[in-house]
Amino acid sequence: MSRPRRRPGPASMPPHVSEMQPDRYRDVAAGYLEAHPDDTFWAAMAVWKAYLAERRDWMRDNGVRRYVDGRDTLGTPRPPIAWVRLTFGTPEARWPS
Repeated sequence: MSRPRRRPGPASMPPHVSEMQPDRYRDVAAGYLEAHPDDTFWAAMAVWKAYLAERRDWMRDNGVRRYVDGRDTLGTPRPPIAWVRLTFGTPEARWPS
C-alpha cells in the first residue's frame, strides 16, 4: 500500500494573508466609524471581514484547500478591537446583545 503523495502548495504565503495586519484596512474602519461613530465592535468586525475576504480570495486563487487541520495551521484571527480603540480613540467596545 502506498502513501498518498503530497501535493505542492503555494510557494509562500504573503505576510498579509498569514497574519492580520490591520493597518492595511484602515480605510475600512475609518469609513465605518464615519457612518457609525463610537461603534468600536462593528468597526473591528468590518476590518476583520475585509481581512478574511482577502485571505479567502488568495487561498482560492492559489489552490489552498480549507480543511479543519488547515484552519488549525493557519490560525483563526480575531477582530482587532484594541487596534481600533488605539488608532481612532473610540470607547471600549459594547458587545451586541
